[in-house]
Amino acid sequence: MRPLPRLDELDAIFFDAGGTLIELDYAWIAARAAAHGHEAEPQVLRHAEGAARRAIDRHALAAAGAVASDGARRPSYFGTLLDAAGLAAHVRDAVVADLEREHARENLWRSSAPGAEAALAALRDHGLRLAVISNADGRVEAILRERGLTRHLELVVDSHYEGVEKPDPTIFRRAAERLGVRVERACYVGDIYAIDVVGARGAGLVPVLIDSVGAYEALDCPVVAHLEELVAALAPAPVAGRR
Repeated sequence: MRPLPRLDELDAIFFDAGGTLIELDYAWIAARAAAHGHEAEPQVLRHAEGAARRAIDRHALAAAGAVASDGARRPSYFGTLLDAAGLAAHVRDAVVADLEREHARENLWRSSAPGAEAALAALRDHGLRLAVISNADGRVEAILRERGLTRHLELVVDSHYEGVEKPDPTIFRRAAERLGVRVERACYVGDIYAIDVVGARGAGLVPVLIDSVGAYEALDCPVVAHLEELVAALAPAPVAGRR
């Protein structure tokens, strides 16, 4: 595993949204599973999501790096998560249908990730410029605003409006250009290797994988378990002369 860059090597950090700054509403998913006869604790669902992330990587490897669009892979993502949580096939299918309907009504990635607001505030206080690059559906900036996170962000780049999704390097380069930073002076923090690490690296940014459930092993990029670890490793103390 490669080390994180030093604070003095960075001008900006770009973040993924879903799975990084905001997370699935596990309590709502647990309630739907219970309504269909299966008890699943939110923490079990959180851990099971690691299997869904790795499934995307396996599919990308089998397809020589090609990754389906965010919308196209979402039902199988939900299904793999629920399989890993131990739901029987008939329960899984019913819950996936519920999740798809709810996601269409109100994005299911809608809960702040643990420590997100505090981490953004700390990194911004250390003089880093912060932004989001997300494969999303036009709603991500509003969700981030509702969670109080946009106060720390200078830019939110949503693939819905860009017409291009991660891992295409184009969306990363556009974001860096709009923020006015050089890609080699920025890093990108995301939760899926085939989308976030591959895409960021292809655009010239330093990729950082956030892996809160230990889904990955022996990677060729920096890995942190949570946002607090990112702050502690990258900016452990205030730096004189930086706001």
